[in-house]
Amino acid sequence: MARLFFDKPKGIILTNGVKCDSNSIEVGKNFCLQYIPFDPSLREISFACENKIISNKDFCFIKHGKDYIVKFCPDKKPICDEEETYIQHFAHCNNYPSHCLSCKCKEGHRIVVETENEIHFISAPCRVENCSFKTAPLEKGQLLTVFARLDNGKTYVCALHYLDDYTPLLSLYCDEVYCEEDGLTVCDYMDDTMARKCVRKISFCSDGFAEISRHFEYGCNHCYTDELIPYVFLESLNCGDDECARGCVSYNLKDFDFHTFFGEFIEICDCLEYKPYVVTLVYSSENVFYTRSYKFGVSGGKIVKVNLL
Repeated sequence: MARLFFDKPKGIILTNGVKCDSNSIEVGKNFCLQYIPFDPSLREISFACENKIISNKDFCFIKHGKDYIVKFCPDKKPICDEEETYIQHFAHCNNYPSHCLSCKCKEGHRIVVETENEIHFISAPCRVENCSFKTAPLEKGQLLTVFARLDNGKTYVCALHYLDDYTPLLSLYCDEVYCEEDGLTVCDYMDDTMARKCVRKISFCSDGFAEISRHFEYGCNHCYTDELIPYVFLESLNCGDDECARGCVSYNLKDFDFHTFFGEFIEICDCLEYKPYVVTLVYSSENVFYTRSYKFGVSGGKIVKVNLL
């Protein structure tokens, strides 16, 4: 027997055909798991287990002792082929070939940039709501920057160098992007305790892009209870906000190497039963997911000790 803990399900879960109304359930060696998303654009998925639980493209199982954390990964439903090309733009450039940008959905979602002689394909994770691109002359060739607003709410940015063909220079997903004279300002909103926003300034230099600055802004920055301090600390550590992480630690731990102690964890696991001052982290090694749990000691809003359980 093992217990399955469901990680932030946004749909209906059935085990052996029976609806599950809790965040976890016990299963035997053989069972069937079905997931029906609330989002009608996502397809239903199912998993049949015969003695061994193995992750696949639809279900991610993370080992936690003898139990498992289950993440659901449904794909978008396929879109009919009746509108293969649904967005198209042209850019006429002096002394250079004109460029055509198209969004296609016949064989997966793709953004296509092309001239009369060259073509470049950019894979998109989902349908593009709107798309545009800017061109700028370089000492040799052109710089083309593609901005695509996706129907999952994200923005995709791609920069290409064009001379005789297209060479990718930049590829990123973000929540917001602002194009300025000296580069791009990229914003990412994080679903964490502090409602954190990461703001990065990215500039073009010589033959590529470089991040020249980064800072964090906070939507919820106030005095947290001691029980929440470990979460604020680990979220800060994971996203690179070292200044905020240091503010959560007492003076006697100021020289402690927390990056080495915790290692490179993927995320904080919050679907297990809550235990005060105990936080479980998810790790990955050679395509295998596993967890580690840590016990924190907190006093007066500062971490004074931490141990691996």
